[in-house]
Amino acid sequence: MPKQIKKYNDVKVYSKLTRNSVGEEYAKTLEQMYTDVVLVPMFNDQDTMIEQWGIEFFHKESQGEIAWTIITCLMAFINNTGHMLSHVIENEELGFYALVQEKLCLGQEATIWKDVLGVATIVTDEDYDESE
Repeated sequence: MPKQIKKYNDVKVYSKLTRNSVGEEYAKTLEQMYTDVVLVPMFNDQDTMIEQWGIEFFHKESQGEIAWTIITCLMAFINNTGHMLSHVIENEELGFYALVQEKLCLGQEATIWKDVLGVATIVTDEDYDESE
């Protein structure tokens, strides 16, 4: 009988999230990596190397894909450990996605909505007015 493959992307629901100093240090490391990636100026396609992390990219699109990969790494870490990390993240965008994952892990709805300026917010059931 073949061994079942564990699905690491399934949302795990916890009764509460825990604080963990090792997890917090990992989140701060990802935050620094994310900040370094998104703050590299890209005016034209050019070879860009962030030596501290060994990250290299050429296209602006690749920069965004690498940033999104860092976000998904943080979200997967929260999901698989049950650690609360949004409180230690200072970068607003990265902290937003950490908060989204924390809400999901607590069994709460966390629908993401972006306005015309690209500002993301979490929409909850309380945000919908049933009388309209």
